[in-house]
Amino acid sequence: GCRCRASCRHRRPPPVAAAAALHLGVDADASGSCASNSTHVGWILDDGRSVSMERDEARSEMAAYLWRNVMPYDVSDARALGFDPDSLGSTPGIIERGESSLTGDGGGALRSVSRAAREGSAVDGLSDGVLNQTLHYALEAKARYPWTDAIPRSVYLEYVAPYAVVNEPRTDHRQLLFDAVDGMLAEYQRTDGPTVPKLRGPAPDETPREQIKEAVRLINTRLWSALGRESSPIVFRAGLTPRIYDPLSVVAYGHSSCTGLAILLASALRSAGIPARMAGTPAWHGNDDEGNHGWVEAYVPGDGAGGKGEWAFLEPTPGIAEGQEDAADADDLDRDPCKRWFCQRDRFDGSTRTYATRFDRVEADATYPMAWAVGDDGVPGLDRSDYYNEVCGKCGQ
Repeated sequence: GCRCRASCRHRRPPPVAAAAALHLGVDADASGSCASNSTHVGWILDDGRSVSMERDEARSEMAAYLWRNVMPYDVSDARALGFDPDSLGSTPGIIERGESSLTGDGGGALRSVSRAAREGSAVDGLSDGVLNQTLHYALEAKARYPWTDAIPRSVYLEYVAPYAVVNEPRTDHRQLLFDAVDGMLAEYQRTDGPTVPKLRGPAPDETPREQIKEAVRLINTRLWSALGRESSPIVFRAGLTPRIYDPLSVVAYGHSSCTGLAILLASALRSAGIPARMAGTPAWHGNDDEGNHGWVEAYVPGDGAGGKGEWAFLEPTPGIAEGQEDAADADDLDRDPCKRWFCQRDRFDGSTRTYATRFDRVEADATYPMAWAVGDDGVPGLDRSDYYNEVCGKCGQ
């Protein structure tokens, strides 16, 4: 049965075809709370209800969401990525902005590679497509980290489940990053108990909001040495996008510019079940000659039941070597925004446009403009100009 509080009553989830509508597998009242574990996934809906469903059904729904919102770069390689090659069909409408439904076989196209195919496929590599590895570790994070149960389901689908941030090469980086952050966050991990997963580390009274903030700080402090070479952490080097900006390239070379570092940090946060996205401007003051910049936004839930969550921003802090972490001044979500070099009034005077990445093509109100791919509108975006002009417009003389 479902391992969660009695108010979360498990019933048999709908068939995969119905997953196209992202139906849920259980009922719960507004006061219910379902904790994720190795067999079930607990979700918070946008209306505040808590629900739970079997892990395989959650996986199918994640795949459904990703396929419905697939970026245009990934359509031709859908099979290689791990979407079900027997059910994809012809669905050119999915790459049109605002498309909310798929053509095809009534939802079958929304499956990732089936369990049977994953376990017994004769096609080399099909069983371990990037999609399937990403979904596996997105669900592992739900079982491992307690803060994931405080994150709304819609936010987790859009900002943890995806295998990419922008148009970077699609590489199998999720397991590498999942393993890298594992030791950093050991004190927060949980294991399945007889009813509800229990924290096995200290500070069980910390709120999910506090846990996420501390986890972000730890990852931004220790990631660069954990993934760097011996005595040589990952460092910043200008002018490398789009040559070195996917996570595996950044790790292999040991350096990247702001775009690659932001993608790597956002991907590492996602591997820990923390919703993250890249934010930035394609041109300061709208002038290409003044350059561009990118950073990271992370989602933190509100305190208490029904507390409103928010997005906070920080900069990647590369170059922190092993043994120097305690003395390092890595950026975190509690830092005064005005302490960041770019968050100043002379840069955010109303003429700088700022955006954040999205994955949901239906809900997006903009596209994410990429300075390295001018005119490419394949990445959904969110216009964050008002927010940054308000926050950073107060900083500096």
